[in-house]
Amino acid sequence: MPPLLNRALGCLVILLIPCSAFAQATLTGTVKDTSAAVLPGVTVEASSPVLIEKTRSATTDGSGQFRIVDLRPGSYVVTFSLPGFNTVKREGIELSGAATTRVDADLRVGAVEETVTVTGEAPIVDTQGTTRQTVMDKALIDAAPTSRQYSTLAVLIPGVTASAQDVGGSLGDPMATLTVHGSRGGDMRVTNNGVTTATLMGGGAVGMSAPNAAAAQEVTIDTSAVNADLATGGPRINYIPRDGGNTFAGAMFVTFSDDSLQGNNFTDRLKARGLRTADGLKDNLDFNPAFGGPIQRDKVWFWFTGRYQIANNFVGGMFENKNANNPNAWTFDPDPTKPAVNNGKWYDGQVRLTWQASPRNKIAGTWDQQWVSRSPFYISATRAPEAANDRKSFPQRLLHAEWSSPVSDHLLLEAVALHRTERWGNYPPEDQAYRSGTVPGMIPVTEQSTGLVYRGGGGGIFTGYYNDSSVPSYFYRAAASYITGTHAVKVGFNDQQGRLDHRLFQFTPLAYRFLNGVPNQVTIYATDLVFRTNLDHDLGIFAQDRWTVSRLTTTYGLRYDYFASRVPEQHLGPGHLQPNRSLDFQEQQNLNWKDLSPRIGVSYDLFGNGKTALKATANKYLSGQGLNGLATDANPVYSIVQSASRTWNDANRDYVVDCDLLNPLPNGECVGPLGPANFGALNQAVFDTDLTSGFGNRGYNWEFSGSVQHEVVPRVSVDVGYFRRIYGNFRVTDNVLTAASDYTLFTLTAPSDPRLSDGGGYSVQGVVDVNPDKFGQVRNLNTLSDKYGKQIDHWNGFDFNARARLTGGLQLSGGVSTGKTTTDNCEVIAKVPELLLSAQLLGGANAGAWLPASRCHQESPFLTQVKGVAVYMVPRIGALVSGTFQSVPGPIIAANFNAPTALVAPSLGRPLSGNAPNINVNLVEPGSLYGERLNQLDLRFGKILRFAGRRATASVDVYNALNTDAVLTQSNAFANWQTPQSILTARFIKFSVQIDY
Repeated sequence: MPPLLNRALGCLVILLIPCSAFAQATLTGTVKDTSAAVLPGVTVEASSPVLIEKTRSATTDGSGQFRIVDLRPGSYVVTFSLPGFNTVKREGIELSGAATTRVDADLRVGAVEETVTVTGEAPIVDTQGTTRQTVMDKALIDAAPTSRQYSTLAVLIPGVTASAQDVGGSLGDPMATLTVHGSRGGDMRVTNNGVTTATLMGGGAVGMSAPNAAAAQEVTIDTSAVNADLATGGPRINYIPRDGGNTFAGAMFVTFSDDSLQGNNFTDRLKARGLRTADGLKDNLDFNPAFGGPIQRDKVWFWFTGRYQIANNFVGGMFENKNANNPNAWTFDPDPTKPAVNNGKWYDGQVRLTWQASPRNKIAGTWDQQWVSRSPFYISATRAPEAANDRKSFPQRLLHAEWSSPVSDHLLLEAVALHRTERWGNYPPEDQAYRSGTVPGMIPVTEQSTGLVYRGGGGGIFTGYYNDSSVPSYFYRAAASYITGTHAVKVGFNDQQGRLDHRLFQFTPLAYRFLNGVPNQVTIYATDLVFRTNLDHDLGIFAQDRWTVSRLTTTYGLRYDYFASRVPEQHLGPGHLQPNRSLDFQEQQNLNWKDLSPRIGVSYDLFGNGKTALKATANKYLSGQGLNGLATDANPVYSIVQSASRTWNDANRDYVVDCDLLNPLPNGECVGPLGPANFGALNQAVFDTDLTSGFGNRGYNWEFSGSVQHEVVPRVSVDVGYFRRIYGNFRVTDNVLTAASDYTLFTLTAPSDPRLSDGGGYSVQGVVDVNPDKFGQVRNLNTLSDKYGKQIDHWNGFDFNARARLTGGLQLSGGVSTGKTTTDNCEVIAKVPELLLSAQLLGGANAGAWLPASRCHQESPFLTQVKGVAVYMVPRIGALVSGTFQSVPGPIIAANFNAPTALVAPSLGRPLSGNAPNINVNLVEPGSLYGERLNQLDLRFGKILRFAGRRATASVDVYNALNTDAVLTQSNAFANWQTPQSILTARFIKFSVQIDY
């Protein structure tokens, strides 16, 4: 190798941030002679066409054991040779994911030329690994009826829950977050060869880039006991890139459907519950070609892929507003001839090159360019089209580079880097006249009784604002592995750096709230806000070993994390209501955390025959963190008082707020004081250094598990496991200008309603209202909950899974997962009662209403999922039949009642503070009511055609085959309580073609 290349590779190892992962498959086993004595010094070679280097090898150690790590998915031939003994070949060994596959051999004294060939498949039980991993290889992705997105693949695993329920790709790429066994959505990670591809926003969990299924050899999904390569412990979806090969090959997947191919599940029961129209498919297309091969045989390969998707959907219960963009109209007048539509388009093009630079140095790189246009987006049953936005990304670029070197049979070096450029935003809808300046900004209105937002925009993930954000980032990982027959030691590090340039803007600084069409509140905003936050390091350094002694394998590791962000010098210019604003901020430290996280797992081959494994794990993980959340909140620009509200009496019904909006005292039509009173002020929020820095102060969770995996009969296994997750280091926001004694607790009588427990009329105790002399006085301290008392958040549950690889082309997998959540912050609430306004229901749902103090302890029932996947290649006739099934609990239900001041005054002993017309209170016990269960069956029927060396599968997919009309979301506002807002997409047919050549 040229000296310059040697030096470049050396620099790459040093500079690229390492990350370990046992990310690809491992071969291990023991070699003995016919007397059962172990044989050291046996050469073991693993050969496969998926390896550009063709063969990887190892030598058995003194215990007769060998181990070959980091093998790409595919079919292998394993050869055992030792001078003086016969040679043994094991063919048809299929490797996938990060599983450890045991392949043993017995050698006997024989001639050198004698070779014994054995054909056999890999065992179905992994007796050494403790990570629970599901592998979705190309064959399964092509065969099963899914949208080929990570969320629709992962959601088929029992225990995994997605934030968006997709049917047949009708949502396109929903940017869904995934949870499992009580994890948080921000803790999931989508990676490409172990490098996260998500944005620095969204907690690092999701992003505007959509993985391309045709670019992956397989997709692995880790759901428990994940290794030390990353900090978080939620689901981990890893796309293993597909290289080219020594022969030219390609594939193309095309699928299409539209509203003419859809049925109707708008049933009478939904109409009786108040749903006006059902959600529906408009257009759906996915075109996904791929092609690759050799540029130079055994030296340079390429693989090119593209993807174009369309997902346009009718929004149930929503129509275009006849009064949209009319500054003189203040009512929502739906046009039943114009149903609302959310549109989405995704474009992707990428090319990957793989170069075997020398026998022991492989280099690969990927150039990936993507665009996203969702215009409009975020329309729902409670958000009118003119109040929605256009979510767009300018061309995103993901540049991916990899280097790996099996320096010897024992030493493996690897390094990977990713540079991701991203600019995206939620912008005003293109069809709004005011975007071109012909109409003044329309003031948005929220109808309090129903939650309907109409007339004006700015909303979604940044309440009250549109956004324009640039988020470039760099991610590096590198590791060194030392492998013997009994040990697989891996050390390395990973790091991420980048910045967030963020603009929050609006065309009007006002938002109105009506109750039954009558104005009662006005909110003002400190638009525009422009700020930057830099990520200096999201660094992890780890060491991990997998040690096998006889039947026992112990995996143990330790990870050190260092997260550091800062804010550079910033200037904040004028805003709509603050034309003279001119503020300068000095550079300062933002977050600075240091943590140690142990990872421990044991696996025991119970009978020594590779058919039964006992496993136990204990792993500490850190909460997902990017440049939003706490990193953004602590930015001094963002932490100024951005909004304030006050009671408004529009006596003359001219819809103009006739008062001095910035005067904190009641005046004119502003009959209530401004809250917070210090709108636009600096230093509104104080962040305790114990929350934002220090050792062991970052949010974390411990995951414990114990399981038994057993091969019942050949190619059929079952897995039973128990899981427990415990959270710690909770954030609390305490208004230090008020004490617990400044809040009055009172009792509210629930209205009579047959849908409520015992018909309603019961007492709801512990409703909170701040005393009038403290209304609007706010200075928030953000700190750790331990300073106020004990807070708990636990999840406990069980899984039962089964998997079968039967002869004749039948594959089955599925199971049952059940678990319950327990939370309690009663000690904290007693000292910080204002937290009850932002208290979340079980499952992470925010009711948007006051939670009574009497309900600070929440406990869900056991919530059970049932999932299944079946694929059958019908022999002789060349047909494919496959299906997926999901049965999951419905959403948690709240009942948010707008209690008027006249109703609460007798118990409160006074009117509501701030002259508020009402207080919004959740009437039901959290976890006591859930929506109806969702049962979704998807089917595929295909015919396999072969011609001229090509294979094509023409399929008809039937999604939501049962035509279930399950309600996905419903109103929690008591005025139209449990009125459906969205339902499962009705049964529809998709035509698909998969061509491989």
